[in-house]
Amino acid sequence: MSDALSSRKALRRDRGYLHRILFYAKPYTLLLILGLLLLLLQVLSVNAMPLLIKQAVDRFLAPETQTLDIVERIAGLKDLCILLAALVGGMFLFRVSHAYLMTWIGQCVLRDLRVAVFEKVQALPMRRFDQVRVGRLMTRATSDLDALQELVRNGIIGMLANLLLLVGAMVFMWVLEWRLALVTFAAFPILAGLLTWVNIHSRRAQRVARDATSTLNSLTQETLSGLFTLRMLNQRGTILERLTALSEDLRRARARVADWGTWHFPILEGTRALANVLLIVACGIWIPHQIGSLVAFLYYIRFFFRPLEELAEQSQQLQSGLASAERVFDLLDEPEPLRDPPAPLSLGTFQGDIQFDHVSFSYDGHHPILHDVSFQIVPGQNVAVVGATGAGKSTLFNLLCRFYEVSAGAIRIDHADIRNYAQRELRRKLGVVQQDPMLFSGTLADNLTLGRPDVSREDMVQAARYVNAHPFIEALPKGYDTDLGEGGHRLSTGQKQLIALARVLLQNPDVLLLLDEATASVDSETEALIQDALAKLMRNRTSIAIAHRLSTVIHADTILVMRHGRLVEQGTHSELIELDGYYRTLVEVMRHGGIL
Repeated sequence: MSDALSSRKALRRDRGYLHRILFYAKPYTLLLILGLLLLLLQVLSVNAMPLLIKQAVDRFLAPETQTLDIVERIAGLKDLCILLAALVGGMFLFRVSHAYLMTWIGQCVLRDLRVAVFEKVQALPMRRFDQVRVGRLMTRATSDLDALQELVRNGIIGMLANLLLLVGAMVFMWVLEWRLALVTFAAFPILAGLLTWVNIHSRRAQRVARDATSTLNSLTQETLSGLFTLRMLNQRGTILERLTALSEDLRRARARVADWGTWHFPILEGTRALANVLLIVACGIWIPHQIGSLVAFLYYIRFFFRPLEELAEQSQQLQSGLASAERVFDLLDEPEPLRDPPAPLSLGTFQGDIQFDHVSFSYDGHHPILHDVSFQIVPGQNVAVVGATGAGKSTLFNLLCRFYEVSAGAIRIDHADIRNYAQRELRRKLGVVQQDPMLFSGTLADNLTLGRPDVSREDMVQAARYVNAHPFIEALPKGYDTDLGEGGHRLSTGQKQLIALARVLLQNPDVLLLLDEATASVDSETEALIQDALAKLMRNRTSIAIAHRLSTVIHADTILVMRHGRLVEQGTHSELIELDGYYRTLVEVMRHGGIL
């Protein structure tokens, strides 16, 4: 009973996925109607051919027609052959036109679905990326969409075409001779039962194979990203063993899929042979003298089982595609807890007044990271945040950017809760520079503008000069048009940080600067350039810096001291030194060359 209930639930779920895929085809309704018309014309032309062959046998080729004049017989056969050739030509034209049109529609549907997936991935809360390996999301955005492409092209569209061909053959068989049609149809329940049994197991095998593929892709992506670390720690053998084990799991899973796929052809051939036997016996009983009907039915059995053969092959793609559809639509259905308000406030001209009002936060809902944190930053103030690793410094940044929602309390910018601002508008006012900024494949100019057409070359050069990046850019082989490669590997860490500063300046001139100690991993010469650029950028701007070095802390207007998720001290450098508390301990660490 539980298996039957589970099967019914799976069937309803699969129908839901198919309906949702068809929803993406709604903009192409008129073209789909045209495609359906072409398919119907193809069905009519294909199934009319056996009728002409029956006419040729009964009227001109059967033994009882031997008394006809040879001229009359040739003339009759010639007319039938002309009609048959016209049907073949029409069938060819309709089939090619239908295939071309449906392929074009299918690719458009997949393009729209792919855009929806990419848009969803970009909208996912950062909490989701903390919980799931990036490789799994990559699988859904690439491999699963490729499987959906096959589902749309050969699964849904191909199955619809073959189903209509199958129904057309059944209708013509019934009209021609209903008794022979009933005998032929008797093989269908046996075929349907066997194929359903195979498809249920095939679907399960496909799901296991997709999961195995996702796991292997995830580990492969992590291995390539961390290749340097693996080599330094002599873990090449260990990771190779894990990859080998996962590859073996994938081999077994795909072999299982192939094993179930091999059942389709024997089942089809066996039931077709059974249908031929039943047809011959029935003809001998009911219409032994209608040779034309027997010949026509033999053709119809071919037309009946040929779509079934293709449907069996397409069912494999259907099972694979539905397994991928399940994963893709699960992704698209994920809730988006960080939603913009219905009527968002406008930030307008950014002032830079920041207030954390009794803020508490937990990434997983169980283990608090911040505990009742309260402080206020006045416009134009330069603030440094210090604390040991895990104290909650980066979490302050994440909450201020609204990558996560506070568990309690509120964060206000310019006296309004940040939840009242549109996320896009909020982040346009926040300029974040990380220790190792992310640069993308493409030219240096592409990384400065990030696709914004309103940024001119003059604006780029001016921003680069302002942050001391122009000299090294001019020294590159093609200047601003130099291809940086993946991750900007052609540049040093310090150069990446200068580019990030210029990018922030181009994004918005009145941004709030959020700095994750941009000089923590650079040489002294580059540090001087960055410090000079920061001094200019922070002038008359509110800025918050996660401080790892004493030089950054000393010049801050206010220092926030974090410990175990709590704000334990606050004040200027001299005030906190006189306090002789936890901050002084941190200063001693930094003074002796330590980096927090």
